[in-house]
Amino acid sequence: MAFNPKPEYTIVSTEFGIKDFYDYGEDFVTRPPYQRKAVWSKKKKQSLMDSLFRRYYIPKLVVREVRLSDTFAVNEVIDGQQRITTVQEFFAGEYPLPRSLSDLDPNLPGKYYDDLDVSVRKFIDKSLKYQADVIKSIDKPHDADHQIIATEIFWRLQQGETLNYMEVAHAQLSSLTRNFIVKYADDQSFDYERYEPIDNNPNKHPFFRLLNVDNSRMKHLQFMARFLMIEAGGGYADLSDRKVEDFINQYKQDDGIGNLSYENQTEAISVLKSLDTFYEVFRDDPMLDENSGIKEFSVEYFIISIYMLVRHISRYYVIDGEAREILKNFIYWFYQRWKSYDEAEDTDLLTFSNHRQQGERDLEVRDMILRQIFFKYLADESVELVAKDLKRAFTEFERIAIYRKGKGLCQQCLREGRPENEARVSWSNYQADHVIPHSKGGKTILENGELLCAYHNQSKGASI
Repeated sequence: MAFNPKPEYTIVSTEFGIKDFYDYGEDFVTRPPYQRKAVWSKKKKQSLMDSLFRRYYIPKLVVREVRLSDTFAVNEVIDGQQRITTVQEFFAGEYPLPRSLSDLDPNLPGKYYDDLDVSVRKFIDKSLKYQADVIKSIDKPHDADHQIIATEIFWRLQQGETLNYMEVAHAQLSSLTRNFIVKYADDQSFDYERYEPIDNNPNKHPFFRLLNVDNSRMKHLQFMARFLMIEAGGGYADLSDRKVEDFINQYKQDDGIGNLSYENQTEAISVLKSLDTFYEVFRDDPMLDENSGIKEFSVEYFIISIYMLVRHISRYYVIDGEAREILKNFIYWFYQRWKSYDEAEDTDLLTFSNHRQQGERDLEVRDMILRQIFFKYLADESVELVAKDLKRAFTEFERIAIYRKGKGLCQQCLREGRPENEARVSWSNYQADHVIPHSKGGKTILENGELLCAYHNQSKGASI
């Protein structure tokens, strides 16, 4: 009996005319959800065109057949994204042929596809081809096992190209935390229903516009992962690369592909709230434009430290317009101190800088120093923030007292002139509302409570 394990998939060798990738581009998914978007330089693209014209050896494409229905399938490009987009862009007229082709024909260099002689275009269209291995039998787009095998093939093909830990984590399509991170921090998104990439992401949080940090190696995703871990850890956590990988891997589920349910978790909601506050503080900075973030937000451990400060202040104090201005001015002031401190004189900043790593103890030390300096700054500026009442909900006794005081009538309905029969609210439908909202420092006490119907409570929001 011969040892012969059953293969997980079959491979069929084929070839594609390079013009097919342009004429029938919808048949090819050049950026699967587990891959990052990469862009070759113009020089590298022209070098590939030179190799194609000379019929030099070009490594095979690796393509997975993905079946969308019994009658429709697409070709998912596991390896060869840039080789395909290079020829697509050539046919689209985005760059010309290279000078290096002058020895073949002096009329070729500098010519765009549409400017070429018809005989040359015919040669390109009919003779230039890519060899490809097509992976079959793992063709279900929402099957976690099939996606895992596809990503395994991708990783093994990238052995000569180093993937950072976040790029590896990005490929964990069945992880709920990965899906949340990608939704709110990636530059691109993916439509699983149509099974095609989308070259923009309307859900990306505007906080990332503030950062003067390039996202080409998924740095924004790294920040989001670490912010989540801070919330999940209750304020401090080990944010090392290995721990980030573990955090993403532990949330993998069989039905995780395309599953966005993690955004309903407490830590996910808390992260988005903290990022909302962070963005509101700095959104009007004149340094911001389409190409640049705020120069002060360029160093990872500094950004994470500021996030922890914003998180703490927004949790325990009222962040109104005046508080946002104070916080913004402090952070600019602290940045200047951090960049120019004297090690012999400023031991606080020396300690802060010496704990630049991402261990749990490093975060705690930086946070305590930054918070201490912040409140000293407030005292020196004679500024006092309004503390929130940490008690958010009225007790059952207080709810009964507020209902009796309001005689079962919505107080806003009465203010709007409605008769009592329209303003009446049953006990099961009544809302005990803060007259001065909790978010603006209103206390959870009887004197600050009133009876509202559900409609007026929901429509009031944070207004007084």
